[in-house]
Amino acid sequence: MFGKKKTKTPQVNRDLTPWEKAQQKQKAAEKITEKKSKEKHSSSPKFLNSRKKRIYLFSGLLLILIGAGYLSSPLSRVQTVKVAGNTHFSKEEIQKIGNVHHNDWIFPYLLGNRDKSEQVYKKNPELMSYKISRQGVNKLKITVKENMIAGVVLRNKKYYTILDNGKVVKKSKTQPSGDYPIFKNFHTTKVLNALLTQFKQLPAVVRNGISEIDYVPSKNNPNRIHLYMNDGNEVYAILSTFAAKMKYYPQMAADMKQKGIIDLEVGAYSYPFKNKSSELTSKTASSSSGLVTSSSSSSSTVPSSSNSTANSSSTNSSSSVSVSSSSTSTVQATN
Repeated sequence: MFGKKKTKTPQVNRDLTPWEKAQQKQKAAEKITEKKSKEKHSSSPKFLNSRKKRIYLFSGLLLILIGAGYLSSPLSRVQTVKVAGNTHFSKEEIQKIGNVHHNDWIFPYLLGNRDKSEQVYKKNPELMSYKISRQGVNKLKITVKENMIAGVVLRNKKYYTILDNGKVVKKSKTQPSGDYPIFKNFHTTKVLNALLTQFKQLPAVVRNGISEIDYVPSKNNPNRIHLYMNDGNEVYAILSTFAAKMKYYPQMAADMKQKGIIDLEVGAYSYPFKNKSSELTSKTASSSSGLVTSSSSSSSTVPSSSNSTANSSSTNSSSSVSVSSSSTSTVQATN
């Protein structure tokens, strides 16, 4: 009993009973069904994945074709450019300043408006604002706001554009432009800014009629200026009252019988360039301004600033002229 090994009973092959055969066939059928089910489920994701890939691939190719077609079509390029707000600059100059041209790519403007005011102002102070907007599919509109040009200032035999705000453009010219007045002898910024403050207040018709303004201070009047007008007249004035009196220049010039000098230093009176031997005066009252312009032929020089009364007597005749400024003085001229 102890120390003996157990031996396996040899199994004798025997025929299966009908019930066992039926059970065996049923198990085999179940295995086959289970195997087919697994194969079906395992093959479905592969099929779905391959279908998605095909959709993605087709979509990608379609987008590439659409993009290539768009890039090669005129829709991707700027077809028209409109410019608004420009007065002194031409359309071509505005486009060149902002580097906006016909047939440029439209892509930079698809997301919205672009403001180039800051970068444009650094190079061109004449332009305060520079904005680009897209209109439609491939049309652009440039809207600018110009800094008004006051004139050109002469410095060291070169002419520099000066704006209403006192900004002097660095780019110089050897010859002045005939469109703007020339400012001479304004060597200090303080005096030049004082002139621009007055100059901006003038009506456009008066501004456009000025050819040149010289700073000519005298011993009695350190703020004296001399104007040369486009119509041939000359004007002497003071910086502090320049705008207030000069706005009446069209009326005063119309009352003059011949070209001459208008003195606005004290009151307002005029006299012609010629006929120095005699003095002819005419009394003209201005109800709106209280200024009286008189035309005489006594001298071509401008009388110095004074609040006193100048008298001269004659045996023939005499006439009086009333000059209005801050006070009224009487001038008696003789023939």
